[in-house]
Amino acid sequence: MAHEEFQKKYKEGQPVVAICYDFDKTLSPDDMQAQGFIQSVGYDVADFWTASNGLATNNAMDQNLAYMYMMKEKSAGKVLFTKQQLTEYGAKVQLFPGVEEWFERIRAYGKNRDVIVEHYIISSGLKEMIEGTAVAQAGAFEQIYASSFYYDENGVAIWPAQVVNFTNKT
Repeated sequence: MAHEEFQKKYKEGQPVVAICYDFDKTLSPDDMQAQGFIQSVGYDVADFWTASNGLATNNAMDQNLAYMYMMKEKSAGKVLFTKQQLTEYGAKVQLFPGVEEWFERIRAYGKNRDVIVEHYIISSGLKEMIEGTAVAQAGAFEQIYASSFYYDENGVAIWPAQVVNFTNKT
Protein backbone atom coordinates (compact mmCIF):
# COMPACT_ATOMS: atom_id res chain seq x y z
CA MET A 1 0.00 0.00 0.00
CA ALA A 2 1.43 3.35 -1.01
CA HIS A 3 1.97 5.88 1.77
CA GLU A 4 0.38 9.20 0.94
CA GLU A 5 2.09 12.23 2.34
CA PHE A 6 0.01 14.80 4.21
CA GLN A 7 -0.55 17.96 2.23
CA LYS A 8 -1.42 21.26 3.87
CA LYS A 9 -4.51 23.05 2.65
CA TYR A 10 -4.01 26.60 1.44
CA LYS A 11 -6.46 29.36 0.74
CA GLU A 12 -5.36 32.62 -0.83
CA GLY A 13 -1.79 31.35 -0.57
CA GLN A 14 -1.92 30.90 3.22
CA PRO A 15 -2.32 27.82 5.39
CA VAL A 16 -5.73 27.33 7.00
CA VAL A 17 -6.37 26.32 10.58
CA ALA A 18 -9.91 25.12 11.33
CA ILE A 19 -11.12 25.23 14.92
CA CYS A 20 -14.26 23.23 15.69
CA TYR A 21 -16.47 23.97 18.69
CA ASP A 22 -19.37 22.34 20.40
CA PHE A 23 -21.94 24.92 21.51
CA ASP A 24 -23.89 23.98 24.63
CA LYS A 25 -21.74 24.13 27.75
CA THR A 26 -18.73 25.06 25.61
CA LEU A 27 -19.58 28.52 24.26
CA SER A 28 -22.72 28.85 26.39
CA PRO A 29 -23.06 27.90 30.07
CA ASP A 30 -26.27 25.92 29.53
CA ASP A 31 -28.22 24.05 26.87
CA MET A 32 -29.69 26.54 24.39
CA GLN A 33 -33.19 25.05 24.72
CA ALA A 34 -33.06 25.71 28.48
CA GLN A 35 -32.59 29.45 27.98
CA GLY A 36 -36.19 30.35 27.26
CA PHE A 37 -37.76 27.77 24.99
CA ILE A 38 -38.40 25.01 27.54
CA GLN A 39 -39.88 27.52 29.96
CA SER A 40 -42.14 28.94 27.21
CA VAL A 41 -43.86 25.57 26.77
CA GLY A 42 -44.58 25.31 30.48
CA TYR A 43 -41.85 22.91 31.53
CA ASP A 44 -39.30 23.01 34.27
CA VAL A 45 -35.92 22.51 32.58
CA ALA A 46 -34.96 19.40 34.59
CA ASP A 47 -38.42 17.86 34.04
CA PHE A 48 -38.19 18.47 30.27
CA TRP A 49 -34.83 16.68 30.00
CA THR A 50 -36.03 13.84 32.26
CA ALA A 51 -39.11 13.36 30.05
CA SER A 52 -37.08 13.67 26.85
CA ASN A 53 -34.42 11.20 27.97
CA GLY A 54 -37.15 8.83 29.21
CA LEU A 55 -38.85 9.00 25.83
CA ALA A 56 -35.55 8.10 24.18
CA THR A 57 -34.80 5.24 26.57
CA ASN A 58 -38.30 3.75 26.51
CA ASN A 59 -38.43 3.76 22.72
CA ALA A 60 -34.81 2.91 21.80
CA MET A 61 -34.73 6.39 20.29
CA ASP A 62 -31.85 8.76 19.62
CA GLN A 63 -31.78 11.33 22.44
CA ASN A 64 -31.56 14.22 20.00
CA LEU A 65 -34.60 13.03 18.06
CA ALA A 66 -36.41 12.72 21.39
CA TYR A 67 -35.71 16.30 22.45
CA MET A 68 -36.63 17.60 18.98
CA TYR A 69 -39.89 15.63 19.10
CA MET A 70 -40.64 16.96 22.58
CA MET A 71 -39.96 20.53 21.47
CA LYS A 72 -42.39 20.19 18.58
CA GLU A 73 -45.08 18.37 20.55
CA LYS A 74 -44.93 20.54 23.67
CA SER A 75 -45.04 23.79 21.70
CA ALA A 76 -48.41 22.91 20.10
CA GLY A 77 -51.00 25.47 21.18
CA LYS A 78 -48.46 27.37 23.32
CA VAL A 79 -45.83 28.97 21.08
CA LEU A 80 -45.20 29.21 17.36
CA PHE A 81 -42.73 26.53 16.40
CA THR A 82 -41.17 28.26 13.43
CA LYS A 83 -37.68 28.83 12.13
CA GLN A 84 -38.13 32.53 12.89
CA GLN A 85 -39.16 31.83 16.49
CA LEU A 86 -36.26 29.43 17.08
CA THR A 87 -33.85 32.04 15.71
CA GLU A 88 -35.36 34.60 18.09
CA TYR A 89 -34.83 32.22 21.02
CA GLY A 90 -31.24 31.87 19.82
CA ALA A 91 -30.74 35.63 20.03
CA LYS A 92 -31.39 35.34 23.79
CA VAL A 93 -28.85 32.57 24.40
CA GLN A 94 -26.27 33.60 26.97
CA LEU A 95 -22.62 33.06 26.08
CA PHE A 96 -19.66 32.69 28.40
CA PRO A 97 -17.77 35.94 29.05
CA GLY A 98 -15.27 36.65 26.27
CA VAL A 99 -16.91 34.39 23.67
CA GLU A 100 -18.22 37.29 21.57
CA GLU A 101 -14.70 38.70 21.16
CA TRP A 102 -12.89 35.35 20.87
CA PHE A 103 -13.44 34.52 17.22
CA GLU A 104 -12.19 37.80 15.76
CA ARG A 105 -9.33 37.91 18.25
CA ILE A 106 -8.10 34.48 17.14
CA ARG A 107 -8.59 35.36 13.45
CA ALA A 108 -6.45 38.48 13.97
CA TYR A 109 -3.83 36.41 15.79
CA GLY A 110 -3.68 34.03 12.83
CA LYS A 111 -3.59 36.85 10.31
CA ASN A 112 -0.58 38.36 12.07
CA ARG A 113 1.15 35.00 11.55
CA ASP A 114 0.01 34.57 7.92
CA VAL A 115 -2.50 31.85 8.80
CA ILE A 116 -6.20 31.88 8.00
CA VAL A 117 -8.23 30.77 11.03
CA GLU A 118 -11.72 29.40 10.39
CA HIS A 119 -14.26 28.64 13.12
CA TYR A 120 -16.85 25.83 12.81
CA ILE A 121 -19.68 24.65 15.04
CA ILE A 122 -20.46 20.94 15.43
CA SER A 123 -23.38 20.72 17.84
CA SER A 124 -26.24 18.49 18.91
CA GLY A 125 -28.12 21.71 19.55
CA LEU A 126 -30.33 23.45 17.01
CA LYS A 127 -28.81 25.16 14.01
CA GLU A 128 -31.66 27.67 13.91
CA MET A 129 -30.98 28.77 17.47
CA ILE A 130 -27.22 28.97 16.94
CA GLU A 131 -27.82 31.07 13.83
CA GLY A 132 -29.74 33.54 16.00
CA THR A 133 -26.90 34.11 18.46
CA ALA A 134 -24.95 37.36 18.41
CA VAL A 135 -21.73 35.60 17.38
CA ALA A 136 -23.34 33.80 14.43
CA GLN A 137 -25.10 37.00 13.36
CA ALA A 138 -21.68 38.71 13.40
CA GLY A 139 -20.32 36.08 11.00
CA ALA A 140 -18.08 34.24 13.47
CA PHE A 141 -18.58 30.80 11.91
CA GLU A 142 -17.49 29.47 8.56
CA GLN A 143 -20.19 26.80 8.86
CA ILE A 144 -22.63 25.51 11.47
CA TYR A 145 -23.19 21.76 11.58
CA ALA A 146 -26.06 21.11 13.97
CA SER A 147 -29.46 19.50 14.30
CA SER A 148 -32.21 21.26 12.36
CA PHE A 149 -35.82 20.97 11.29
CA TYR A 150 -37.60 20.71 7.95
CA TYR A 151 -40.13 23.54 7.56
CA ASP A 152 -43.34 23.92 5.60
CA GLU A 153 -44.04 26.86 3.26
CA ASN A 154 -45.04 28.99 6.29
CA GLY A 155 -41.81 28.33 8.15
CA VAL A 156 -43.43 25.94 10.65
CA ALA A 157 -41.22 23.06 11.81
CA ILE A 158 -42.57 19.73 10.54
CA TRP A 159 -39.90 17.12 11.17
CA PRO A 160 -36.16 16.85 11.93
CA ALA A 161 -34.16 17.45 8.77
CA GLN A 162 -30.76 16.82 10.30
CA VAL A 163 -29.70 15.29 13.60
CA VAL A 164 -26.17 15.67 14.92
CA ASN A 165 -25.61 13.30 17.81
CA PHE A 166 -22.46 12.38 19.71
CA THR A 167 -21.48 9.79 17.11
CA ASN A 168 -21.92 12.25 14.23
CA LYS A 169 -19.80 14.83 16.03
CA THR A 170 -16.75 12.61 16.04
